[in-house]
Amino acid sequence: MPSDRLVALLVALVIALGTVAARAEEPAERLSMEEALQVALRNNRLIREAEENARAAVAAKKSARADFLPKAHLSYQIRALDEDPYLTVADSPVVTVVPGLGGVITGTESQDMQVAHRQLSHWSARLTQPLFTGFALTSRYRMAALGIRIKGVERELAVQDVIRNVKVAYLHVLLSEKLLDVLRDTEKSLALHAANGRRFYEEGLIPYNDLLEAEVALAAATQRRVEAEARASVAVSALNTLLDWDVNRNVEVREVEGAPPPAASLVDLLEEADKARPELRALQFGVDRTSEGIRLAASSYYPRIALVGEYYQEGRDLAATENDYANTHNAVVAVQAEWTFFEWGKTRAETARLKHQRKALEEKIKAVEQGVRLEVKQAFASLQVARTNITTADQALAQARENLRINERRFDQHIGDTSDVLDATAFLTRAQANYYQALYGCKTAEAELDRAVGRWPAGLPPFATDPDTSPVDESKEP
Repeated sequence: MPSDRLVALLVALVIALGTVAARAEEPAERLSMEEALQVALRNNRLIREAEENARAAVAAKKSARADFLPKAHLSYQIRALDEDPYLTVADSPVVTVVPGLGGVITGTESQDMQVAHRQLSHWSARLTQPLFTGFALTSRYRMAALGIRIKGVERELAVQDVIRNVKVAYLHVLLSEKLLDVLRDTEKSLALHAANGRRFYEEGLIPYNDLLEAEVALAAATQRRVEAEARASVAVSALNTLLDWDVNRNVEVREVEGAPPPAASLVDLLEEADKARPELRALQFGVDRTSEGIRLAASSYYPRIALVGEYYQEGRDLAATENDYANTHNAVVAVQAEWTFFEWGKTRAETARLKHQRKALEEKIKAVEQGVRLEVKQAFASLQVARTNITTADQALAQARENLRINERRFDQHIGDTSDVLDATAFLTRAQANYYQALYGCKTAEAELDRAVGRWPAGLPPFATDPDTSPVDESKEP
């Protein structure tokens, strides 16, 4: 036996024995495909990530809605000047007291008058209510609402991908187990043939090389069986990973009953995909969001108008209640307008950029539509081929069984030789493997077609929708 084949055999044997030992400590858990799908919908990390992104979009919408409401601002300031603040009064009259005449204006001079305390405390409370923002607040709010829909579609995409991946992994476990059973049966059959060959050799009925040929074939079958055990173990671990279970969890899957139902016509499938594929809806929401972005960018053409109400106190003490030069408190109501009317074409360039992005998204939608239709057609063709292969593989399997039966009888009657039996056994092994590959390949092709169409699997309850991430009626929002 070549050294690389021996190393591969040893590695596969170590993996298989290690995994079997780890799983032998706990009883096997029986799992149907529907149960596996429900577990995956609860536990899969991809779905959890999409759910958190959807909740983040809900928070972004709440943040955008808060911009419609008045904002309160509170400030406090203590100011200490180096010198007393004063006001210089020019040409102030100079009064001189003259005996018998009283005060007499004798000229003018400049005088400094203190107008405030050297140290002042000032605090204020302000309310600002936007009145008009050039539709910027409305656009931001609608963009946030569309963000919820986009994240909801992305979550739906994650769910459909997980469903497809779990179904494919589940079927791969079944196929691995069936192929392992085939190799175990082959090993038993070759072991029996090798035992018969040794008995015939000892009786002098067959030559020694026929016995060696049978024993070599048995050793090769043992090697293939060990490798198949490792592959089956890894297949179960892959399914456990999708379910967010421990990779060494002892799981046994139940057989999927029944053949896949006949698919609809290709025309019906294409129409269904055009309506159901989440990717197309996500891109359309992206176009709508870009349109709102254009409206947001164009809001810079308009002035911003807000209603402002403010109350303040100012004084020399920390509480700002003592002031010898002005009133300690006051209130003001004002309408504030701000308009940036020239920015060297910045607004026009920004709106043009977003319009080009919207056009790019529209072109992408057309490309994705074509890609979806091609994907559906490929999946439909694969399913048709898989169904045909089941019939062909079933016929070949019956012929291989009959061929082995005939050659075993010929060998028992000393008419045929060992090579004929070994060839017939190999033919039967391949026929059995081809049959199970065709059978589960057909089921896998159906899962791929469901994903290509965007179809929710039959018999599976609708995915639970978090109320915070469900679509909202924008007509009831600000």
